[in-house]
Amino acid sequence: MYINLIKYIEMKNFRKINNRELLNAGLKLMQANGTPLMEIPSRGRSMLYELPNGETVRIRTCNDHILIVVADSPNIEANLNIQGTDWLLIVMPEKVRSYGKVIAYFVPTSIALEEVRKSHQDWLLSNPNTKGNNTTWNLWFDDFGSVNPGREGKQGYAKKWAEYRLDFNIQIGTTNNKVEYQNIRKEVEIARQRIAGAASVPHEAVTISINFT
Repeated sequence: MYINLIKYIEMKNFRKINNRELLNAGLKLMQANGTPLMEIPSRGRSMLYELPNGETVRIRTCNDHILIVVADSPNIEANLNIQGTDWLLIVMPEKVRSYGKVIAYFVPTSIALEEVRKSHQDWLLSNPNTKGNNTTWNLWFDDFGSVNPGREGKQGYAKKWAEYRLDFNIQIGTTNNKVEYQNIRKEVEIARQRIAGAASVPHEAVTISINFT
């Protein structure tokens, strides 16, 4: 008996990195670059920090290569949830949703706001198929070419913002990988036993394949 658990693994998010780990990696990158950050007490989940010179930094983490920006209304001049600090530190794994090297971009907030608004305005001018109630204005760091007509200006920010990428190599997940795969093995073994029981076949007859690509 053969079963493919790709969907199951995706559903369980075994490969999603905890935001706290990405946050800590971003702080280490800033420290390595000679610009340590001090946390600013704030309400909610905002990750606000301060540079030694008093300038403020908002940290955004994402398992994917995306800067997710939320507007408080569809209006192009709406307030965006990345406003309010001098800098924006964007932290993500080099390989999407995978432990290993972490990359970060230290971008002036004014530049990020300008790019988000301009790319969203250009998208609206392309006559997209939309009901008009768009309040999530994302920027993609990967370049997908023309597969998303009208969204070309919203992608390719790994190149556009190359000058803002932090140096140094920060790795995360060496220990976590071991724990992660141990947990997967346990889940697979439980699944094998359940499938064998449901199919009334020996435990050894059940083979499970997991494809992480």
